[in-house]
Amino acid sequence: MELSHCEEILVLAEQLSFSKAANRLFITQSALSKHVAAAEREVGFRIFERSTSKVELTESGRAFVEGLRSTVSAYEVALEEGMRRSQEAVETVRVVGPLTNERVLPLLTAARARMVSPKTEVSLTDIGLRDGLGMLAERRADLAVAFFYGDGREGLRSEHLAFIPFGVACCKDHPLARKSPLTFRDVAAEARHITSYPLEHRSDYHDFVRRTCERHGIHAPMRNVEEGSLILPELRDSVVFGVHYPGFARLGDDIVSRPLDEGEDLFDLRIVRREGEGGPAVLRLFDEIVSEFGGRA
Repeated sequence: MELSHCEEILVLAEQLSFSKAANRLFITQSALSKHVAAAEREVGFRIFERSTSKVELTESGRAFVEGLRSTVSAYEVALEEGMRRSQEAVETVRVVGPLTNERVLPLLTAARARMVSPKTEVSLTDIGLRDGLGMLAERRADLAVAFFYGDGREGLRSEHLAFIPFGVACCKDHPLARKSPLTFRDVAAEARHITSYPLEHRSDYHDFVRRTCERHGIHAPMRNVEEGSLILPELRDSVVFGVHYPGFARLGDDIVSRPLDEGEDLFDLRIVRREGEGGPAVLRLFDEIVSEFGGRA
């Protein structure tokens, strides 16, 4: 039975007049009569005795109305409590991506600091180059810092944050460690083996790197490390080749990490959310991150 119909029965039980009850409820007598009749069909007994001169509760009706009054009252209390807790609820914004890099983390931290509120929490989860867009689609994240390798994806809203160059990590006695400037041509000439990220959840990334290698004549065999492994040069004459940041990795004194000096085939880093979704905190943090990167990246 609809709650509105329950409330109508309670008013009619109080007024014992269809005309007075209808006026109080701001509905027509005809509508009230139909609702009462439908309620009686649903419960299987007459709630009211009607005649041309009066309306009275039946014996069953009195018991029913008494219980109904308690039910409606409990509903109103529950509704009020729910609304109160909703107003006090903390909105959590889940952000995923390659977040712990020293170029990205300070800007995200500054954007999060401007979101400080008793009603807002921001969780930052580093997933490296894994597919943050997939986590968005599965609703396991609200915002993703992610790389784009072409056209945008349907249903997602994104804003450009920064262009990230290709780079290498290699042993300090590798020829590429001393090259200046360092170019794709140098990688093609000097890299004998290439080490790269695990394959799982990174198909777009690996396709982009493969196309870039083909375009620049880089044909060294590529080894993908297993999930959870450190991405280190496999051999003395091998390099880690792909996306690069300042401070790309803490690889020890024997390893040199550096970007290429060419400004082409850059990685497009973006902040992404689901189109047409997200509470006020999600939308605000999205804008704060865009502003922070636009001002300092």
